[in-house]
Amino acid sequence: MTVLDCNDIRNKSDLQRASTEPKHRLMQSSQTIRGIAFVGASTVIWGMGGLFTRLLPFDLWTIIFWRGIFATVFVGTYAYWRFGTALSAKVRGSGAGGSVVCISVLGTIVLFPAAFQFTTVAKAFMILSALPFVTSVIAWVWLREVPSWLTVLASVFAMLGIFIMVGPTSGGPNLGDALAAAGTITQAIATVAVRRSPNVVMLPMVWFAQILSVMIAIPLAQHIGDLSLRDYVVAAGFGLGPMTLGIALFVAGSALIAASLSALIGIAEGPIGALWAWVGVGEVPSSSTIIGGAVVLAAVIGRVLLEKDA
Repeated sequence: MTVLDCNDIRNKSDLQRASTEPKHRLMQSSQTIRGIAFVGASTVIWGMGGLFTRLLPFDLWTIIFWRGIFATVFVGTYAYWRFGTALSAKVRGSGAGGSVVCISVLGTIVLFPAAFQFTTVAKAFMILSALPFVTSVIAWVWLREVPSWLTVLASVFAMLGIFIMVGPTSGGPNLGDALAAAGTITQAIATVAVRRSPNVVMLPMVWFAQILSVMIAIPLAQHIGDLSLRDYVVAAGFGLGPMTLGIALFVAGSALIAASLSALIGIAEGPIGALWAWVGVGEVPSSSTIIGGAVVLAAVIGRVLLEKDA
């Protein structure tokens, strides 16, 4: 083989790589767009949780019962589609870590509807926006993951925003604020528990938590048989939307984009949740909620944007 032949081969190889690179970049761009669209849609749907709670004029446990009934069916159908006959094995084989995740998810799906009944939707969602920092604290205590100085600094600003929302100038914290904070903590525990136990799959645990929520609500619900057709539709939407479609879209989208980008998009859940309540039932957030929420969101966005420098 001559030198000229070798050069020709190299040139052809370079041309082939050059021709495939635009296609590869196009595929990556399309994948990123789909990932952003899926995660963005999940965030919009998750933000409807407060509105659905407002649209059901019943006691907490009646809401949890009927939302849980529909969510058990919808989430169970999606989980079976994902895992097939291995679904029950996923639940049984999750061990102690799975129990922690399941109980934490159960706490979250009970505490936030309770919070919405005692505080504004906007304030509850803005408190939830501090989730990344609560998660980092729990990971520090439980997994000995030392947070970066950027996370610590952003956490200080987030706490300042929460203080503005629930401090003396806003009338002080109320039961709903405390329930939203507790729900944020349980969600953070579930997140860290999944990281600590790689064998635990979140979706089956969410499904089982919905089943448990129904079982707990049965003896406590006061108006199980009092729903109208409109109420059943709302409850079904609650189970299908935030409880099922939100999860399905996030699972699909988060697999296509970076975790930091998923987190950045997820921050929008706070203002979107407030917007849904404003448009849907005319619940206007207070000035302290808007200011404090803006501080929390700025802290989270700033931390995510500086992720690479941490």
